[in-house]
Amino acid sequence: MKKYFINKRKKNFLHINKIFLILISLIFIIYINFNNFKNYSFILIQQYSDKFDNNLSKIEITNLNYIGEKEILKYFDYFIGKSIFLVPIKQTAENILAIKWIKKISIKSDYKNTIKIFLEEEVPLGIFYNNKQEILFSNNLIILEILDTKKKFSSLLKFYGKNSIYNSKTLLLVLDDNFKENIESAIFIENRRWNLKLNNQILLKLPQDNIKEAILKYKMIYNNFSNKDLKDIESIDLRILNQAIIKYKNK
Repeated sequence: MKKYFINKRKKNFLHINKIFLILISLIFIIYINFNNFKNYSFILIQQYSDKFDNNLSKIEITNLNYIGEKEILKYFDYFIGKSIFLVPIKQTAENILAIKWIKKISIKSDYKNTIKIFLEEEVPLGIFYNNKQEILFSNNLIILEILDTKKKFSSLLKFYGKNSIYNSKTLLLVLDDNFKENIESAIFIENRRWNLKLNNQILLKLPQDNIKEAILKYKMIYNNFSNKDLKDIESIDLRILNQAIIKYKNK
């Protein structure tokens, strides 16, 4: 009885193995046939495109302001001269969207020979100085790239201090556009307030709150001082409400 039980179990095991091998074989056959069918379909589509001139030959890009066309066109190099129906538009769009500069993208085909690409890029907001690195970031606080030359984006506001990137928009929102043009750099102090280095080399020490009122106070001082007097000022401390402490340069 014991022997019969062992033989029966062995037969069941062999039967299961046989079914498993058959299933694997079927899957393999289906896979091979599917790939063959897929390859054959591609060949037919390409032949059709060659006959009726439906091969990709032209790519149009709109709204490209900050990065070069080559950065986008390289994703289509392989498909130039091939059937426009075989261009994987969705996958290519996802690949391009991985570029940090690209905020949004739409790719459309005319199903003849042209691909049209509509882009929305990130807009540079400022440059964060971290030791010797100059890090360009966008108005969505996206790190775009590490700059290798000071000439590039040199007109942008420079930011210093820990977490200054993540607090930059809060500062800029309370400053009017005309005053922003007078700022050379912004230094985030003790993770709570700002010092502004102006183009006239005066250092403004701002309070944590009531920044607009502090800027108005500076403008009053500026309008009541001559250019000669302003050149002698090293810093203006506006941290205390209704006060302005002026420090002059040592002569």
